[in-house]
Amino acid sequence: AADEVVGRALAFLGRPYLWPNHRLPLHELRVEAALAADDKPEAVRAARAALADAHLADLPREGWPVLNAVARVAALTGDATLAAEVSAVAAALPARHPAEHAHAAHVAAILGGTAPSGPADALTRWRAAVAAWRTAGQPYPLGRALLGLGEVAAAAGERDEVAATVRETAELAARLGATPLREQAATLARRVGLRGTGRPGPDLLTSREQEVLRLVAEGHSNSRIAERLFISPKTASVHVSRIIAKLDVTNRVEAAALAHRLGLLSGEAGRSASRAR
Repeated sequence: AADEVVGRALAFLGRPYLWPNHRLPLHELRVEAALAADDKPEAVRAARAALADAHLADLPREGWPVLNAVARVAALTGDATLAAEVSAVAAALPARHPAEHAHAAHVAAILGGTAPSGPADALTRWRAAVAAWRTAGQPYPLGRALLGLGEVAAAAGERDEVAATVRETAELAARLGATPLREQAATLARRVGLRGTGRPGPDLLTSREQEVLRLVAEGHSNSRIAERLFISPKTASVHVSRIIAKLDVTNRVEAAALAHRLGLLSGEAGRSASRAR
């Protein structure tokens, strides 16, 4: 019954005389609902409506969670303008209490991923966000921060840290009964090839699939991949389909983007593709 309850709550956004400290959490809810439904256009609309609220910069307690949600929309959609607007509001919004400091660190970590930065910088930002949420003592946003740390740790080749973040997130999700958080932890584990124990396992993709993925990331069609790797176009198509399924994405563009983000094109995969070329 979540959709019905969310709809009833968001109906209050259209009513007059709603206190700002009640309206801002509803903006946050609208953004979160769009993200949960994977409705990117609505998420952007909700994010822009939230940023347009005149009281956003006046109420840090309610404003920081809104900025956290909007920052995730900016990162998900690659909207540089939206990210810049979030940064501007965040720079002016006070952070006085532990939860506000944690949101500020989390927003900084998210927005750090929308601009060019090295793996070390990204790891520093996400580790700071995780540490801040530990201090604030809020387990669900801690789980989200741990997942963010796990992704950048994967990109940096820190597999032990990925395993630790996935394991802790799964434990938090089990304790909270948080199904989406548990599923996201399981997806990250599957994408980077971790065993169910949380320890690093064999690579998720075979060496041939890594070669194919690298060529997909370079923008090659199935027929061109087949020519490069001396296989049939049908076989290339099968490899691409398996890669998409293993990475739990919907198309080859998302597979390429995820591969870059998690560092799946580095190391032996890169050398194999070079030999194939």
